[in-house]
Amino acid sequence: MSIDHGTSANQAGSKVHSTLGNLAAELQKNDHHKHSVRAEMMNKEILQRLSHATGLIEADCKKSSTAADPAPISRLDWDELYEVSANVMDLYTKEVDTCLAELDRFYRKQYLWQEAAFTIDSHRGAARIGHAETWVVHKEMHLEYMRQELSSSARVIRRTLEELSRK
Repeated sequence: MSIDHGTSANQAGSKVHSTLGNLAAELQKNDHHKHSVRAEMMNKEILQRLSHATGLIEADCKKSSTAADPAPISRLDWDELYEVSANVMDLYTKEVDTCLAELDRFYRKQYLWQEAAFTIDSHRGAARIGHAETWVVHKEMHLEYMRQELSSSARVIRRTLEELSRK
């Protein structure tokens, strides 16, 4: 029984595969579909650039291989291409190193400015807290003086009242 299910699953899979194959074959034969897909793909900027570069290369090849100019098409010099790309990478690396060194100098300057600002803020804060502490201490001393004065006045009033109430 399980063999029958496996066989029917294989048949269903082969039908789907053949259907997809037929569909792909039909789409490849359909010139209108090919042109619409190509037009949609050519909307991408990178593909437009590649198409333009390819057109320039083809035009250069056709120009140099005309009957009036029997000069052979020159081959790409891979060593020169490697040398040019290595030089470009060296220049790029040097410029990036210069930029990173300059960025490092800016970071150091920024760190120094931050440290200076932190020190100034700390001194200002400490001075303000010192002034506030002095004011609070003086206020406490004044309040203590006032308490003692009121306490002595209360004693005098109490004694006076006691003497008056005895008479």
